[in-house]
Amino acid sequence: MGEPIRANIHELGDLELALLICLLAREHCIISADPASKHELQDELRIICSSVFGLHPAVVECSHDTTPDEFSESILVDSVDYDGDDTEHKASYDQTYYSTDSPSARGRAPGRFGSNILDNRRIADVIIATNLDLASECVQVQALELIRTKRIFTRTAMHTASKDFMVIATTSKPGARLSKHVNDLFCMSHFHSVEDGLPYLQGEISKDGMPKFSESDIKELRLLAHEAHFMPELAAYLHNIVVFMRSSRYIQGGVTATATRQLRVIAKILAPLHGLDYVPPSLVALAVHKVYPHRLRLATAETERSLQWGSDPEAVRQLLEGLTIEDAIEDVLASVETPL
Repeated sequence: MGEPIRANIHELGDLELALLICLLAREHCIISADPASKHELQDELRIICSSVFGLHPAVVECSHDTTPDEFSESILVDSVDYDGDDTEHKASYDQTYYSTDSPSARGRAPGRFGSNILDNRRIADVIIATNLDLASECVQVQALELIRTKRIFTRTAMHTASKDFMVIATTSKPGARLSKHVNDLFCMSHFHSVEDGLPYLQGEISKDGMPKFSESDIKELRLLAHEAHFMPELAAYLHNIVVFMRSSRYIQGGVTATATRQLRVIAKILAPLHGLDYVPPSLVALAVHKVYPHRLRLATAETERSLQWGSDPEAVRQLLEGLTIEDAIEDVLASVETPL
């Protein structure tokens, strides 16, 4: 890894690192924050996507009233030839913003229907879906198909996404869940604390001082992640974590096959970001804390499995009182023998 890339990685904050990991993995992420700062969070994410990674972001604010047509229109941008050093084009995409609650937004889509003009727009590189958990099931299903196929159909055309297409879902409150199958397609989740601040939005980092990752930098990091050694002992360790998690009395569900696949991918990507050419057990444990929190469903006093064998319901209720997902994950990691 070149020294400039290593220096840029060391300058990244929590949000930039989360987006970099998902970008390298070509996966998607859920980011939550305090409800009072969710609009500032989406603006911070937009600046990071365009200024740090040179991607074209589109922001869509979802609500209970958002329709599939409004969602489709909100994620499309003009299809132009883009050069990463062309600041004019980048600036135009920095302003791509669409609120499905505004009357002007609701009126835009019908204006195109029935037109003879070729609709050659494409899907934005990054979609920042604010309050996606509040959207209707129809809109969330459309988001699921978008993530799976990287294309979307409007009434005028079929629109495609780039290879580095990414969806960032921000939730209305910490711990909010998307619908089951959509939730499982998001690779990792991250909570942005108020103490970490919003340095780009607040002007704490100047334009010249921003770390920047070019397309060649991303390719180099992906190659290093692919070549990172994953020893058989580590594969067994990862497998044991999954088995223990599925058999844990504290966990009712959420340990899916998709999560297992993504856990291995994220563990390998973390290696070059830490300056390593192999994956140690500590990075597997770190990946577990990123991949599973938004997926796991905790057992309740009515569903805890030992009740089938005669456990006292009141004792079980006291045992589970105050239990969090992080507690359940730590219990699993403590139960699995770590390879030397």
